[in-house]
Amino acid sequence: MDLSPAAIEAARRLFGDAAITFYERDVSDLYGIADESFDKAVSADLVEHITQAAFEGMAREAFRVLKPGGTLSIYTPNPTHLIERMKAHNLLKQNPTHIDLKTKGRLMATLEAANFHPRMAYFTPSFFPGFNLVERVMMPFPLVGSLFRYRICISVVKPNNEERIGGKYGEI
Repeated sequence: MDLSPAAIEAARRLFGDAAITFYERDVSDLYGIADESFDKAVSADLVEHITQAAFEGMAREAFRVLKPGGTLSIYTPNPTHLIERMKAHNLLKQNPTHIDLKTKGRLMATLEAANFHPRMAYFTPSFFPGFNLVERVMMPFPLVGSLFRYRICISVVKPNNEERIGGKYGEI
């Protein structure tokens, strides 16, 4: 799924022989895709490129197209990481297409508002040799840990019908 025709064409060139369907769509409006037709959805390095309103629409649409028990996984930059803070203060070059870095709390609140249930949410260190070792050591510390949490990883689940009526996760 991508809004860019060029990105869809590139994906078709790369994976044209695979049994994959490519959709040119805005993630907040997945028209033409049937309700409960997917088992999994992945958003890797996407949500920082869209507004909060578009993310809310994406969450609602993901919930609609996922089957009960289906999962949505998100991987995105952490705005509190040292590198992102340096970019925000123009000490490092910012990616101009990163229009809205979202905190873990805002991501989770949006997903829960769309009726998803959390499975896991955690931070990863960067891939920078040496620095990622420092990040692993510093991440747990309350006052400075957020500076060393490079990426946010979240997995949520669409509850199955039993869970939606008061089973494992309680009332919704």
